[in-house]
Amino acid sequence: MFKPKIIFVYLFLITNSFLFAQKEKRINELKSQIATSKNDTQRVIGLVNLSSNLSSSQFKDAIVYGNEALAISLKNKYVRGQNLAYNCLADAYWFHSDYDKAQYFYFKAYRLSDSLHDQKAIAFSLYNIGWILCIQQHNYESDKYLYQSLQIYQSLKDTFGLLRIHNAIASYYVDRCHSKEGERKYFDSAIVYFNKGIDCAKSSKMYGDLGRIYGNLGDLFYQEKDFKTAMYYNEKSLAIHQNVQDSSSMMICFLNMGLCEMETGKIKEAINKFNIVYNYNQLHDIKDIQILTLRALAQSSYKLQNFKEGFDYFEKYVELKEEIDQEAYSTNISNLQGSYSLEKSEANVKELTQANEIQELKNKKNTYFIFGLLAIAFIVIAVAVMLFKQNKQKQLTNIQLKEQNHIIAEKKQEIDNSIQYAKGIQLAILPNVQELNTHFPQSFVYYKPKDVVSGDFYWFSKVDKDFYCIAADCTGHGVPGALMSIIGMDKIVQAIFEKKISAPGEILSFLNKQIKQVLKQHSDASKQMDGMDLALLKFNESLTEVEFSGANRPLFIIRDKTIIEYKADKMAIAGFTANEQQFTTTKIALQKDDSLFIFTDGYADQFGGDTGKKFMSKNLKDLLISISDLSSKEQEEKIATAFSDWKKSYEQVDDVLVIGIKI
Repeated sequence: MFKPKIIFVYLFLITNSFLFAQKEKRINELKSQIATSKNDTQRVIGLVNLSSNLSSSQFKDAIVYGNEALAISLKNKYVRGQNLAYNCLADAYWFHSDYDKAQYFYFKAYRLSDSLHDQKAIAFSLYNIGWILCIQQHNYESDKYLYQSLQIYQSLKDTFGLLRIHNAIASYYVDRCHSKEGERKYFDSAIVYFNKGIDCAKSSKMYGDLGRIYGNLGDLFYQEKDFKTAMYYNEKSLAIHQNVQDSSSMMICFLNMGLCEMETGKIKEAINKFNIVYNYNQLHDIKDIQILTLRALAQSSYKLQNFKEGFDYFEKYVELKEEIDQEAYSTNISNLQGSYSLEKSEANVKELTQANEIQELKNKKNTYFIFGLLAIAFIVIAVAVMLFKQNKQKQLTNIQLKEQNHIIAEKKQEIDNSIQYAKGIQLAILPNVQELNTHFPQSFVYYKPKDVVSGDFYWFSKVDKDFYCIAADCTGHGVPGALMSIIGMDKIVQAIFEKKISAPGEILSFLNKQIKQVLKQHSDASKQMDGMDLALLKFNESLTEVEFSGANRPLFIIRDKTIIEYKADKMAIAGFTANEQQFTTTKIALQKDDSLFIFTDGYADQFGGDTGKKFMSKNLKDLLISISDLSSKEQEEKIATAFSDWKKSYEQVDDVLVIGIKI
């Protein structure tokens, strides 16, 4: 009956030995680099990396190397080295659960980063400070640090930083789910930010961080008592940590998986994992995880009615918890005793001084008493004048604030009015949907901007015997996207009516060249690398054939409940696309009752549903197939309803445009 456990432990020990050997090899390489460093700057960087590698497993050594890096940086006035040293020391204390010292060093790093005007370093410090205040200390009113960090990382477009802060904000909402005020909205917010973190981790191939996010998702679902989903995410986390050779994170996965198994009746499997974590933590002296493991071993033993073994584990749990509490208590008592001794000494000195002063006062003239009273009166008058001035200054400041708030409100109203006026201009430029309905009685345009004005636009017109239909998605949304859409429509009109270009692929090639010229993207120094994705259809007079050309946007044709996808060229109009890029034209024979759909990416990219995930192209295809037999009006209603039902209370992430035509 013990054979599976022995095999499991044996396999783990082999794996752990390999991981330990790999880590030891990395540590030895760093020590060798430090010993052969030619200058102090290289030595500081080597010491910081060595401290970071040891922070989670060998706390004392990590502190020694971090302090050595700090001392060299201070001696050489190497400010960035000081910043690195402060952060690595803070990390080591954080891993050791000494949050006061961790906070102290994170704040020093923050002040240093601020003096250097290093936005990336400031964002990192704000992230660390926010993590301790909001998640470790449950001080939810301090979430401004997390959101300030998010704002900076977004402005820098720092994918790794965004990964880190998305995970932190998600963990903050997880913590709020478990608080007394916990609400479902916090669960939904946590899912949204975890998904954002997962996207960043995958795009930047930061697999270690991806594993930690999966582990945090597992913890969220465990707290929600959804043990099956929690187990799923913990297994994904474990697989990644095994691959990247992170043994400390593997232990947390084993502990969490064991807790899920214990809750679902797999007690023996859970105990196997708890024993692995217990042995590892004893070796590395990670006391906070050790306490959780001992409690889990006690609970699982009781569930198997092994009361003596469970009681032994519980005794060890209580003993270790008391030891940690006693350390904190002893420190407090020592501080109190020191404070008390100092106060007592100061009191004795004060008593002797007062006795001498009384004796002196008895021998002095009464005039000294009068001078004392005058001095006190002068001080009282001075304080009164100062308080009066402060009150006047405060009143003046309040008046100025009211004036500034009034000015801000007026400016905001002006901006809102301008944007609303811009909306009217954009709607006037867009073609009348009736023109599409006249040529195709069974057709619709589902158009839902994210903001007041939109970066998505549609365009259609009859030219000689042909009919053109376009769905386009410009870079961004809101005002920037709207400006791009106006440029796009202008160049489309120029291509078709002025230049008499008729082939869809040639029209796209012309748009690419013209928009790059308007935005001066021919210059290597240009920062305006905006562009657009676009799908263009050209129908012949008899509606027996359509010509299609696309820039990152496909064409779907549904025929007899089967979808046919015509892929676009994998490049955008303008932006980073080459000036001489040629786009392809595809000729397609049409049949009666064919349903054609062109669209932007806003519909498929919308977050929603029960878990806050994207709608995805597959679900869009299934939706279009299911409504292909309906009338165009019913199709539009179904598409609008499906979008609303999926989005629920989530924020709309992009402009949405879907055009449907039935032959």
